[in-house]
Amino acid sequence: MTDTEGAGTGASTGAGTGAGAGASAELTDRLAAEVDWAKVIDPYIPGPDGQYGPDLLERLWSPDLLTADDAQATLHFVCCGDGSSLWPAAPEVLPFLVEAVRDPAVAVRVRTQILETLAVLARAGNGARTAGSGPKSGGRWCTAPAAWPAAWERAVDALLPLLADDVEGDEDVRAGVAAVLARATHRADDLIGRFLARFEDEPRLSAAEQLVLAVGELAPHAVARRADAVAWLRERTTDAGKGEEPDMDDDIEAWLAWMDQHGHDVRPAATVALRRALPPL
Repeated sequence: MTDTEGAGTGASTGAGTGAGAGASAELTDRLAAEVDWAKVIDPYIPGPDGQYGPDLLERLWSPDLLTADDAQATLHFVCCGDGSSLWPAAPEVLPFLVEAVRDPAVAVRVRTQILETLAVLARAGNGARTAGSGPKSGGRWCTAPAAWPAAWERAVDALLPLLADDVEGDEDVRAGVAAVLARATHRADDLIGRFLARFEDEPRLSAAEQLVLAVGELAPHAVARRADAVAWLRERTTDAGKGEEPDMDDDIEAWLAWMDQHGHDVRPAATVALRRALPPL
């Protein structure tokens, strides 16, 4: 096999330990039927050698972490390159990237990496013009595939339930979901309300901090909830939450009671978020 074959068709055959072993037959059939694989290509390798197939997405479900990691990295590249583009593959594979994030059978590390890719795609989509939207006078701009806006809207709806997924160890997934949804600026008012409500129930500091940062990202785009968001962030900059963690060795009961509380000290994150939320002086 040549290097070119390994980068293109050979890379998508799933050759490797555990490739696709975690994907169900039903999922495999859907990957073949619902994705236009003619659009999932390496843009730098012309012809069949740059073409990928359904096993590329299948490998996200592989029990072999290296196999799943490699598939995720390849999907990131074919969707957005270095992150500055939004290529035709993006709306094709987006529903299945979201499905992988929602599926606990996929490794948490892979799910969080996919969420990072989704955030990059959303940022590129926000800065792009939809293909066919008409010329812009002067300069060039990134264009988004015509199918992207509708695919992104469906992805936002599908990710929302994960904000409240309290499975132990999934706080990184919840934080990643908040970071992705913070890119859905066209739904700022609705999402700010959801983030504020979720913050009250979020048991983990890392996810709570990301909710705060997401409110700061969305506040400039909000209309009805903008003032509420800014006021809430101001409160968080001075709220020490449930206070300093007691010493478990000195008083185990006090420590257990402290652990059961959700009043997080998010003052550093709130300070950053408030700067993002307020207009520049």
